[in-house]
Amino acid sequence: MGNVLDQFQLLILESPFENWAEPSVQNAFAKMVELKKIGYGSCYSKGVLPVDTSDFFATHVLLCLPDQSGELQPVMGYKTITLDQCKQFNQNFPGLSLVQNAKAPQHTEVVKTIIGKCEREGGKLAYLGSWTADPAFKKGPLTHINLKDAFVAFYHLLYREQNVTDIVIGGTLRFKTEKLFAEIGHKPLSLNGEVLPNIEVAHLVKEPVLVMHSSFDKNVISLAERKWQSVWDRRALVEKTDIKRLRKAA
Repeated sequence: MGNVLDQFQLLILESPFENWAEPSVQNAFAKMVELKKIGYGSCYSKGVLPVDTSDFFATHVLLCLPDQSGELQPVMGYKTITLDQCKQFNQNFPGLSLVQNAKAPQHTEVVKTIIGKCEREGGKLAYLGSWTADPAFKKGPLTHINLKDAFVAFYHLLYREQNVTDIVIGGTLRFKTEKLFAEIGHKPLSLNGEVLPNIEVAHLVKEPVLVMHSSFDKNVISLAERKWQSVWDRRALVEKTDIKRLRKAA
């Protein structure tokens, strides 16, 4: 398994807007948009935009493979955005916008409570979204590689590195992602002891989504992490001057 995973390269694209003048940032951003365009296009009808304003200041996690020319191409990716990043750019927290745009007042109340708690207690709140994969990957030679395991691994590894304490996420019922999110500690939002139902996401043509929350336990080491640790250790950060390869922490 280790030799097979050596073919993958993980790219971390951090707040593209701040480093937009750099060709490496523009290149990685364009590849991220293309991945989402292909991924979303395979699942949704026309009229669903795969990117929004938050993509310009989010942290993008892109799992890549080299194409025939050796150029890295994303096969899976997602974005994560902290409340602090939203404040820096005067933007609404995506987890809050999600429920507000769905006109879900109870969900909105709960997310506002989570935000308030993190602000009072010095917690670090993040939203994770736009998880997608290139459908062509399933037809390639590495179809036996479980990309869900990769997602779980990088979810834990990145949030541990970022010192995130709380995460809001939306599980799409059609794809059963809420079941995977439950496996890694997320629970549906609840109010006064009652679990809140799924919402209909406006920008996804009323796609049913279960909004979930987790208090991140950085001490939990998943089996997926052990499988993908070597890929994480070789991760590269797309930043100002070029792609900077990160060294494994001592």
